[in-house]
Amino acid sequence: MTNDELLIGTLAIVLAMVAGAISMGPWLAPYRLRSFAGLSERYGKPVARGAWALIALASLTAGTAILTGMRPGYAKPAERAELDR
Repeated sequence: MTNDELLIGTLAIVLAMVAGAISMGPWLAPYRLRSFAGLSERYGKPVARGAWALIALASLTAGTAILTGMRPGYAKPAERAELDR
């Protein structure tokens, strides 16, 4: 694992924790963002909370995949790509 992967994976997990806290907590400021305000007005606050929960889930999944080194079969890590030359 490179330092880049560690940084990006950690940031994704931190974003997941923040988005999860927003979806479960009483914090109202994030729901004033244009996209989430539109969701709240059109479909109600539970849908906007669900959108934050989906963002949290996607970020947690991405961060975990990055930190565990999961990648498609055709992708090679930087160390392996140099060894194959």
